[in-house]
Amino acid sequence: MSTSNMQSIQHSNYSDIYHLLYNNDKLAKQDIADQLNLSLPTVTSNLQRLIEQGLVIKNGQLKSLIGRRATAYSINANGLLGVGIEIFRNYATVAILNLKNEVQLLHTFELPFSNTTEYCQTLSNQLLNLIEDHNIQPQQILSAGIGIQGLISNDGNTILYGKILDCEGMKTSDFAQYLPFSVTFYHDADCVAIAEHVSLPTDGIFMSIGEHLGTAIILNNQILKSSSGRNGTMEHISLNSRDGRLCYCGRRGCIETYCSLNSLLHDNETTESFFDKLNQNDQEVRQRFETYLDYLAQSIYNLHMFVDIPIILAGEITKYLTTEILTDLKNRLKELSVFPEDESYLQFGSVLKHSVAIGASIPAIQNKINNI
Repeated sequence: MSTSNMQSIQHSNYSDIYHLLYNNDKLAKQDIADQLNLSLPTVTSNLQRLIEQGLVIKNGQLKSLIGRRATAYSINANGLLGVGIEIFRNYATVAILNLKNEVQLLHTFELPFSNTTEYCQTLSNQLLNLIEDHNIQPQQILSAGIGIQGLISNDGNTILYGKILDCEGMKTSDFAQYLPFSVTFYHDADCVAIAEHVSLPTDGIFMSIGEHLGTAIILNNQILKSSSGRNGTMEHISLNSRDGRLCYCGRRGCIETYCSLNSLLHDNETTESFFDKLNQNDQEVRQRFETYLDYLAQSIYNLHMFVDIPIILAGEITKYLTTEILTDLKNRLKELSVFPEDESYLQFGSVLKHSVAIGASIPAIQNKINNI
């Protein structure tokens, strides 16, 4: 057998052992050997390598009815961490996740956004202080993902379009110069889709409804992308391009202007206060919500006609949506349908808070796992 083939087999064994442990809580050496059809010496040597590299730990002992209890092995989930940051107009939230995509830390900074060197330096310094305060070593951080309201270059380094925050032209180097790890930009709607997909893997159109509306498409477990950064930006499909509401993009009638929370709420009204009044059966609020659901159903149905895959409502609005609202929307969609529908294609997301920050941290983790 050639040296290259032997090295390939050795790497495969190493990788297979790690991924088997990743998908199990804990296993003994014999369990690993039996499931992967490997010899105990092979398992032992590879476990030792993984332990030395900080990827695997000894994790107590497994229960046994006879004889000595076997040492248990698990991945070192907290050995490496992904950082995600969601940037909005008046604040930024940091999410730190471990290799199991479990949230270890969520923290919000009150920090008005500006496309300036001062902003990038301040946010970077606050992130470093947060990491230090929680006894996290910089070398534990795989990288930082920044989810932002803008279209991103394919390499994740430049914001190509960003009218909401006036962030066009920002580069990851604006932040990375102050940080000891790499930085990548992500479209905020892509982050929401990634967070939801990790929670419940499915292909779909993800409608992220917050202050603004964002959409993203996942096909074959991958975000649909293009070199322009515009794939999935269905929020700018128009319901009424001539007389519709004016969108921040400059056009009229975009579904952003009918389905975002901005389109639902009055000035100085919060999402929480709106739904509190709705639950108290305030008639003005009820009528406003009925109109909103009409527009939302029309938009959902239009997207369904483009791509016949599940549609997942996600983002900030999710925590206020009930089974009754889901049933209501499904009934509206049935009334709109011109074709027979055997099953519902509408779902609600499950990541209720800071899904942009959570989703922004996940790609670095997935990349690390996939390359072990």
